[in-house]
Amino acid sequence: MAASISTVTAASAGTLLSSSSQPALAADDDNSSTNTIDPSIDLPKITNKVYLDIKFGQYKTKRLVIGLFGDVMPNTVANFLSLCTNNGSDDGNSYAGTTFYRVISDMTIQGGAIGSSSGKSSSSPTLQPDNYSIRHTKAGLVSAVRNKDGSIDSRFFINTEQDAGWADDRYACFGIVLEDDGSAGMDLVKKISKVDVKTPQNSPKDPVMIVGCGVLEV
Repeated sequence: MAASISTVTAASAGTLLSSSSQPALAADDDNSSTNTIDPSIDLPKITNKVYLDIKFGQYKTKRLVIGLFGDVMPNTVANFLSLCTNNGSDDGNSYAGTTFYRVISDMTIQGGAIGSSSGKSSSSPTLQPDNYSIRHTKAGLVSAVRNKDGSIDSRFFINTEQDAGWADDRYACFGIVLEDDGSAGMDLVKKISKVDVKTPQNSPKDPVMIVGCGVLEV
C-alpha cells in the first residue's frame, strides 16, 4: 500500500528525500537568498523545456514535459538539461534508463539517480545549487535533492501539493511540470504518487521507468 501523509510527515520528508546515510540539512546562510520568488504569484521565466518518457504498471508510455528556470538557476538547469540531452548516451550520463525510486504519497516523487543511489552530475561528481530563492508554493515544482554537504547531483523530486514549505531554504527549485507540448502533466505525477511502495525507503514495488528523455523547443 502506498505511504500516505499520515504515515510520512513533512517533518520526515527531508530525510526520506536523501539517502539514509546522507540526511538533508538546512541551507547554509551564504546560499540562502533574501530575494524570494513565489511561483504561485509570479512564475519565473521558462528558458528551456525537456521531456521524460515514463513507463510503469499497465499504463502506456507517457510524456512528462518540464519547464526550466535558467535565468534564476543557470548552473542547476544546465546540469539537468545536459542529463536530459544525453538520451541513452554510451557513458550512461543520462536520465534514460533510470527510475523514480522513491514515492511519498501526497508529497513528492523522487527520481534521477544515475549510476548509484548518490546520483551523477553531468559536469562534475557534484555541484552547488545556485540559490534557494524559489519558494515551494505550487504543485509540480521540480527541485534538486541535496547531499549531506549541501551539494547536488542528478537526483530531483517533483512536489505533488501546492504547499511544500518544508522544502524552502533546503532544496533548490529549478523547474515545473507543464501541461502543454503533449505532456501528461500533473495527472501522470499524481498516478506515480499513488503506486504501491516498499518500506522503509518508500521505493515502488514495480519499477517506474524513465525510458527516454530529450529537449524541446521553447
